[in-house]
Amino acid sequence: MTAILAAILLEHLRPLQLSWTKWLMRPAQMLAHHLNAGTYQHGVLAWLVISVPILAIVSLIFFSLQHISAWLSWLWQIAVLYASLRFRTTRHATADIAQALAHNDLPLAQQIYAQQLSPAGTPSQAEGLIRATIEHTYTHTLHHLFGVLFWFIVLMPLGPVGALLYRLSLCLADIWQTEQLGLFAQFSQRMALFLDYFPARITALSFAIAGNFEDAVYCWRSQAADWGDLNTGVLLSSAAGAMGIKLGGAITYPHGECWRPELGLGNSPDPADIHSAVSLMWRALSIWLLLLLITALAKLAG
Repeated sequence: MTAILAAILLEHLRPLQLSWTKWLMRPAQMLAHHLNAGTYQHGVLAWLVISVPILAIVSLIFFSLQHISAWLSWLWQIAVLYASLRFRTTRHATADIAQALAHNDLPLAQQIYAQQLSPAGTPSQAEGLIRATIEHTYTHTLHHLFGVLFWFIVLMPLGPVGALLYRLSLCLADIWQTEQLGLFAQFSQRMALFLDYFPARITALSFAIAGNFEDAVYCWRSQAADWGDLNTGVLLSSAAGAMGIKLGGAITYPHGECWRPELGLGNSPDPADIHSAVSLMWRALSIWLLLLLITALAKLAG
């Protein structure tokens, strides 16, 4: 509990400018070049070659420090968890986008979105940019906060290895998906989906509790399956219902229109809803921390 609070506070005050994807890019590409024979098994081997040594070293350091000092092992947990969290930068970017749109400065909002959120493509219209920003806020929060915390807690007996496992898996899936490696990349994709399964649903439930519970659960049950990635569909449909807005739908890009299933209820979001999305994330995080505190107190009492 204290390690989680310390890491979150440290990331909030002094975020680490570390990109896991950039750090892993070279060894992941090298392994794909040397091991990819177009089979699923070679993808499994490459994933293990990268992940197992890193995870083993992190866990070994934790247990070694435990024999020396509980204080040192606690600091090691904080360090690894801190390095795995990366959500403050996105919060600032979304706030800047909301401010630019509130002042009707669409070009500035698009520039911030392209530079800090998604260089792959920027929506051409304000409404689409708002939806894309809110959606990115929630998916980024899952991948850089709630998912990290979930696996850190689940695998806590092994030290901070759970947080690292989650981030490593998602980054390898992103790198090898980008490389379009076919069967070679399937295991990394499946591992990422598996590791996202429980965090996505617990986070979606947290959004429902922190917002409009009835609408969130309704949207989750009736709309999530329409989204291509079910984990993302669960997350976004619950968030949209909890906020009483619509996400998904058609978004116009410079190269054409991108259609996605519509999620949520109510009206289309406005710039103020970007701030509301961040607020919902904080309320959901507060629920997690409260439950952890209750659990810790129950252990002390029992």
